[in-house]
Amino acid sequence: MAAEPLSGNEPLEVPGFSYLPRFITEPESAALLAYFGSLKPLWEQRHLTAHAREGGGPRRLSRPVYWLGAWQFACLGYYSAPDHLEEKCVRAEPFPQVMTDILERLVPKLAAHQAPTELGQTPNTCLINYYGSEFTKDAQGRVQPVDQARLKMHRDGEPGPVVMFSIGQPALFEFVDGARPSEAELAVWLKNRSVVLMSGPHYKDHLYHRVTRVRHGKDPVMPEVLDDFRLRRVSVSFRYVPDAHIKALSELSPDNRAQVTPYVEQLAQRSDVFRAQLAAVQR
Repeated sequence: MAAEPLSGNEPLEVPGFSYLPRFITEPESAALLAYFGSLKPLWEQRHLTAHAREGGGPRRLSRPVYWLGAWQFACLGYYSAPDHLEEKCVRAEPFPQVMTDILERLVPKLAAHQAPTELGQTPNTCLINYYGSEFTKDAQGRVQPVDQARLKMHRDGEPGPVVMFSIGQPALFEFVDGARPSEAELAVWLKNRSVVLMSGPHYKDHLYHRVTRVRHGKDPVMPEVLDDFRLRRVSVSFRYVPDAHIKALSELSPDNRAQVTPYVEQLAQRSDVFRAQLAAVQR
C-alpha cells in the first residue's frame, strides 16, 4: 500500500533521509529568488545522437534547467559513477554566496550522511530545476497551459549525498521501488524554504525519487524567467563530482563539443564563464 503523504510541516529524520522545513531563512529565500530570476534557464534535448539512431529524434526535458559548478548537458547523458565519468561535465559558474552560506550551515548534517570515505567532499555542482506551466498554442491557435511541474522517477548517480533546496509552492516528493512504481514508500510535501538530504544504499542508491505534483499559489511571488512560462517552484539539487572529471569546453571530443556548442552559445550571452570557454575554442 502506498504511503500517505506527510504534510511537510515537521522535520523528518530516518537513516538516509532528512527533511528540514524552514531551514532557509526568509532573507535567504528572497536572495535566492532574485538570483533565480537573473538566470535564463535552458530547455535541453536529451541524448541527441542515441535517439537519432533509434529513429525517435531528440527528446526535450520536461522543465527548464540551469547548472552551477559544472554543467551536465542532457545530450551527453549526465555524470554517473562508476560508468559515466568522462566528458560529462563542463565547468560552469560558481555558486552565489547565499547558496554557499546555506551549505555551510548544513555541514554537520551533511557529515552525518557521508560514509567515512566521503567525509570532506563538499557539493561542487548543482542542478536548478524550474517547475511551472508552459503556455503553447494548440492546432486552432488557442493558448493552452501545459503543466511542466513534474519530474519522472530517477536516481542521482553522483557519489555521496544529495542536498536539495525547495523554494516556492509545495511539491509532492516521493520515493518508490522500481518494481512497484505505483506505490510510494515515502511521500512528503516539500514546503517553501525546506531542505532535503538523501544518502546511502536505500534512499539514494536503491529507491527512485520523483516529483508528481506542485501546488498553485501566490506566495512567494516567483520571478518571470522565460517567455510563455509561469514559474511555481524552484528546486536546487547539490551533488559532488570529482574535480578531475570537470572539463573545459575545449577538452571535450569534437563530437561532444559540437553537440553542446549551441547551448554554450546561449549561455555565453549572459555568462562570462561560458563566453570565455567559447572564445578559447574559437581561437
